[in-house]
Amino acid sequence: MSFDIRNIAKSFDGSQAILQDVSLTVPQGDFLALLGPSGSGKTTLLNIIAGLTRPDRGRLILDGEDFTDRPAGERRFGMVFQSYALFRHMSVADNIAFGLRVLPRSERPSKSERSSRVRELLELIEMSDLADRYPAQLSGGQQQRVAMARALAIRPKLLLLDEPFSALDAQVRRSLRGSVRELQRKVGVTAILVTHDQAEAFEIADRVAVMNGGRIEQIGTEADLTERPASDFVRDFLAVGEEAG
Repeated sequence: MSFDIRNIAKSFDGSQAILQDVSLTVPQGDFLALLGPSGSGKTTLLNIIAGLTRPDRGRLILDGEDFTDRPAGERRFGMVFQSYALFRHMSVADNIAFGLRVLPRSERPSKSERSSRVRELLELIEMSDLADRYPAQLSGGQQQRVAMARALAIRPKLLLLDEPFSALDAQVRRSLRGSVRELQRKVGVTAILVTHDQAEAFEIADRVAVMNGGRIEQIGTEADLTERPASDFVRDFLAVGEEAG
C-alpha cells in the first residue's frame, strides 16, 4: 500500500507554473519531508494533497484508489497547521474529540468509544492531566501536541503537517520534533511534512524531497542528499542550510 502523486501540475491565473509534473511515491508508514525555499511549490503540493487546491492536471492515488476529485472533507486526512487552529472555547479533550463527533453518522463512534480514543491520545501526547484545560492555558508546545492528537483522532489515512513548528522557539521546536516523530511511529500513519528547515527535515523524516521551481530535484535520505547531490541546486541549497545552522 502506498500514496502516489502522478504528474501533478498547477499554475495560478495563467502565470508561471507553481508545480511542474511532480511525481513521487510515499510507502505506507513512511515520513516524507518536502524541503525547499519559499516559492518552490511545497505548500501548494501539500494543499493539493489535502484537497484545498485543485491541480490543473495529474492524479493522486492512495492504496490504488484515485481521490484526485474527492472533496477535502471526504478524504479523511489529518492536517496540522503552523497556527494550531484549536477551538478556543473547547477544552483539550473536546478539541481532540471534535473530528470524531463530526464524522458521518455511519462512521461516527459512540460516546464511550470517543472518550476511550481521547484518553488514548492524551496518554500518547503525555497530557492526560490537562484534559480539562483550555488552549489559552497551554504553552505553544502543548497546543501543538493537542493539534497533533486532534488530527490523529480520526485515524487518518494520511497525516499532513504544514510547517507545524515554525511558530515555536528553538528549544521547544527541537523537543517537539522528536515527540512528533515518535508519535508517528507508534500510530503507524503515513506522514508528509512541509518545511524550509533542513535540520528539521533530516531529523524527523525517513526521506526528504528537495523542491525547486515547482519540481522535485531529488528524493532520498540525508546521506543520499548530502553525499550524492543530484544537482548543483541540491548541493548549494543544503550547503547554505548547514552554514545557517
